[in-house]
Amino acid sequence: MKSKLFLGLILTLCIMTLFVTSSAAEAKMGGVLKVVLDADPPTLDPHASSTTLVFVVGYHMFEGLYSLDENLNPIPMLAADLPEISEDKLVYTIKLRPGLKFHNGKDVTAEDAVASVKRWGGMSKYGKTIFKNVASIEVKDPLTLELKLTKPTGITLVSLAMPNGGAFIYPKDICEKYPDKPVEENIGTGPFKFVEWKPHQYIKVVRFEDYKPVEFPANGFGGKKVAYVDELQFIPISDEAVRLTSVEGGEYDFADFVPVDEFNRLKDHPDIQALPSAPRAWFAFQFNKRAGIMSEVKMREAFLTALDMGPILAAGYGDEAFWRLDPSIMLKEQIWWSDVGKEKYNQGDIEKAKKLLEEAGYKGEEIVWMSGRLEYNLSLAAKNQLEKAGFNIDLQAMEWATLADRRKNPELWNIFSTGMTTKPDPTMFTPLNPAYAGWWESPKLIELMDKLATETDFGKRYKLMEEIQELFYAEIPTIKVGDYANFRIAAKNVKGFKNMNEIFFWNVWKE
Repeated sequence: MKSKLFLGLILTLCIMTLFVTSSAAEAKMGGVLKVVLDADPPTLDPHASSTTLVFVVGYHMFEGLYSLDENLNPIPMLAADLPEISEDKLVYTIKLRPGLKFHNGKDVTAEDAVASVKRWGGMSKYGKTIFKNVASIEVKDPLTLELKLTKPTGITLVSLAMPNGGAFIYPKDICEKYPDKPVEENIGTGPFKFVEWKPHQYIKVVRFEDYKPVEFPANGFGGKKVAYVDELQFIPISDEAVRLTSVEGGEYDFADFVPVDEFNRLKDHPDIQALPSAPRAWFAFQFNKRAGIMSEVKMREAFLTALDMGPILAAGYGDEAFWRLDPSIMLKEQIWWSDVGKEKYNQGDIEKAKKLLEEAGYKGEEIVWMSGRLEYNLSLAAKNQLEKAGFNIDLQAMEWATLADRRKNPELWNIFSTGMTTKPDPTMFTPLNPAYAGWWESPKLIELMDKLATETDFGKRYKLMEEIQELFYAEIPTIKVGDYANFRIAAKNVKGFKNMNEIFFWNVWKE
């Protein structure tokens, strides 16, 4: 059954990617592609950090057994196929593709894979979660490994496949040399290999000539990868205005996190591609449910009822190319999307909110709301709506580092603004984590999340997710404002770029 399902996926992808394939026939080899990032990554080791910057650079050098397609479903990468899973859902048998090479010229074997997955289990937050239920992992033959669980779980495969924080495969000796600290020898299997990192200047990688791609078309973060450019450089520039001008002036080829208010000026620029990303997250107003006045659910209900999300998003994030209204916790592009609770989203009913405040016994107490710079205009627009309903809000702008520190103390705040980056599985999603600042410690949530983590049937998992979303709109731990995208720009001669929620540069060339 597994093989038939995956064959069907491949056939579907072949149909879906005919245009991409025909376009790729015009691709050109050679050249240097210079990509501007907003900062240096803390490391290049994706076992050691799941931050976006580590993924953006590291994913060109390192690969896992599995990757994620454009709908964030697992697909094979270094593995030959999806795993064979025993009837009791406890044993995963994984076969590697033959002929794979590391950047140091050595063959990739099951010993390397086992050592890497064990290291991942001790370092990555996703690996640590999975390894709570791992009975053993061992080599069965040179290209086969076997993972045994103590109990079934619905998140094993997607955890292995995560682009940021997944089970990337390193040589066994590297895993043994760096068992619990970031690697200093960046040897992977990816289409590019490491050359040099000069902090605050650049990270340089070049084409790996012995790279062996998979045989099915590019899809999401996986599928066939080709290193068309000879060399990739990642240049950190913290100032967003300088990121913009460096590409506009022709010094560099690509930049992410460009100011969205530049979109209308740049969308018809003769030398620039103005690229709103795929939706990657949603804006949120996170309540303190452990202490203070917003720990009362009736207050949170009044808050949600008052908000008209469209004007808030427009004020905070500009052109509609960068945001959309949607009630779902998970994005529309995902198999988890649901409109349960939609009647409570985006009501904009000031009079009803006033009545709810009266029922809550609100006497005009001050509500401390923390916001970073990115979310400030969005928060201010919401504040103006809420004050019409009778809320007394002290909106405090601050640097993100300050906010992240202050939110640890429940006595210092009532609300903070943030973004909730999507994940492929609800069990990984920040607002559903009871330990996350705001502390949604609902017994019902914990019960549902435990069931979701251990259930393996997708239909049953989806129903559990809908129950969680129903609870989300009943208890209102967080306000979802709306989905948002990044603004990124590329020189006109950059071709083949797949404009997803995150960035990568295999299958990209320069004319």
